[in-house]
Amino acid sequence: MSKTVFIDDDLVKVQLPEKRVVVLAWGDPIKIVSQTSKNTIVELTDREGNAVQGTVKGKLKTTDQNKVLKFAMVDVQQGDALILESPSGKLMFIDAGDNQMFARYAAARFSGTSKSKPLSVEAIVVTHGDTDHFEGFNKAHASIREKDKRKRIYLQPKNVFHNGIVKGPAEVKNKKVPVEKIFGCTVKKDNETYLVDLVDDLRNTKVAMNTPFKRWSQTLIDWTVDKKPAVQRLAFGNKKAFKFLAKEGINVEVLGPITKRIKKGKKMVEALPLLHQPPKFLDDNNGTGTALSASHTINGHSVVLRLTYQNVRFLLGGDMNAESMARLSEKVKPSGLQCEILKVPHHGSSDFNLNALKQIAPVVSLISSGDESSRKEYIHPRAELVGALGKASRTDKPLILCTELSAFFRWRDLSQPIKDKNKTPYYGFERTAYGIVHVRTDGERILVFTHSGKDDLKEAYRFRVDKKHNVKCEPVEKR
Repeated sequence: MSKTVFIDDDLVKVQLPEKRVVVLAWGDPIKIVSQTSKNTIVELTDREGNAVQGTVKGKLKTTDQNKVLKFAMVDVQQGDALILESPSGKLMFIDAGDNQMFARYAAARFSGTSKSKPLSVEAIVVTHGDTDHFEGFNKAHASIREKDKRKRIYLQPKNVFHNGIVKGPAEVKNKKVPVEKIFGCTVKKDNETYLVDLVDDLRNTKVAMNTPFKRWSQTLIDWTVDKKPAVQRLAFGNKKAFKFLAKEGINVEVLGPITKRIKKGKKMVEALPLLHQPPKFLDDNNGTGTALSASHTINGHSVVLRLTYQNVRFLLGGDMNAESMARLSEKVKPSGLQCEILKVPHHGSSDFNLNALKQIAPVVSLISSGDESSRKEYIHPRAELVGALGKASRTDKPLILCTELSAFFRWRDLSQPIKDKNKTPYYGFERTAYGIVHVRTDGERILVFTHSGKDDLKEAYRFRVDKKHNVKCEPVEKR
């Protein structure tokens, strides 16, 4: 029986039976059935988890040892969902959107999970407590009740990390809850209001939760039945949380949220300042207004990670805003923010800090957005943010990729709602390619690609990064 090897080309077109075509990428696992100078017969796993054989023209370049870190921004429309897979196969999920799209993608990519054989995930990171970042984990847990086995994904996380802020109900007895009370107790000090009820374990807390948080807490409790995951609050400077990646030469710095020790009663506790509604016109320095804001507080205090793999650095910014970006840029040296790959904060919102973007100086900027209904219409990404990303980049041809713009829709002509035949027919579209953005690197070489409406057509770019973080563009190898 042939052993598993890994593709060492950028993109490889595989001709499958029945005229089907699939394009595999650098680092994908396959098995070589036979190989000549003209053709290579390979065996791979399809989306249903079945082994299938296909043909690659010419002699396929492979390697026995995989050194490729795989990063995918999953298309979840409005929200974030990121999957990081280390060269050895260790998984980290960062956010999951608020719908079923993350669960569907995970079930297809990691097919064949079951109650007795769940998918082991080293860490789940919920950057902050907005539903478009964590509700998708509840959907993934609920998927185990799907009739179609292909849609099920059984997860078993070892660690769950979060920012410590629990969001309570916005209204109680038809009265709006003040910003100072929506996250628990607050303390005023030095002209700032601090949130002092930071939660470590979301499975056991007395802080009031809103309905989505209660669902998330219950999901964590359900996962605990089989094997208890460690649930931990993260803050700036944590050096131990991601040690499971250190053996592979992957270093993860926690850059946010930035806590401060203050006095609560007779005890000193970790606290976070309540952030503000930005002024109508943001300036380039901090964008700090005067009125306290619950939404800007929970967004601004996102878990922020900088991941370094040899010469290549990723900055994952959650939903940071102008105020929190300014605080972060003051906290660290300029070089402490610079990266090659930026997960753009807050889906391309106009609430950003230009000075911080210039410190980050990304080569590739990834934006997760998709306003699929008028209820979630935020006009993301904003034109001024896209322009600022280009201005802040340290290359002449920066890449700015957006999940919404990378998706492909096919017109399906006049359509009729299935559930209600009395509704007026409409002109429908079918999503045939999701806007997933892939980044792969061995710590020096970077491959970035997205899909399209054609099976064998990808948008792909390749770079090399030296030890001084100088970047050189290279042509992508296609077959």
